[in-house]
Amino acid sequence: MLEGTIDKLDLTNRTAILVDDEGNEITIRFTERTSVEVAEDETVGMMGGELEDLEDGTIVEVEVTEKNEDGSYYCNNIACIS
Repeated sequence: MLEGTIDKLDLTNRTAILVDDEGNEITIRFTERTSVEVAEDETVGMMGGELEDLEDGTIVEVEVTEKNEDGSYYCNNIACIS
């Protein structure tokens, strides 16, 4: 599990750059099966969402599957925590 702030979201290429607490940049690659969870205002819970619901500056927790040769990670699940 990784945690960080979305620094740059690229919906066209299905990628995001996260910055962790130590300032490291981490490239995340979204697959067709990536699950997105976003905050639901009325119940203060989580609900299913789409990549388009994510924004730069959002703090997220990311469940990754594997690290690629280029240092990026494939993402199984991303959940907004801010």
